[in-house]
Amino acid sequence: MNQGESIFSYILGMIRNAAYVFVSRETPWYVKLILGAGLLYVVSPYDLIPEWTPVVGIMDDLALAALLIAWASGFRK
Repeated sequence: MNQGESIFSYILGMIRNAAYVFVSRETPWYVKLILGAGLLYVVSPYDLIPEWTPVVGIMDDLALAALLIAWASGFRK
């Protein structure tokens, strides 16, 4: 397995984990609300740092998504 496949499988696992946390009945409602609102912000065309700003515009969205998913993963039982 090369480096690209490893990163892709890791990202795919994080997305699956976030989806599980979001649909799980054990997850508190406020976690679902923050996760949903944060991921909606990531895909929204309105940003604090515009996408056309080189590198930083996209990196803030990716960092926010990674932090939200990692935080929400702590609520998985």
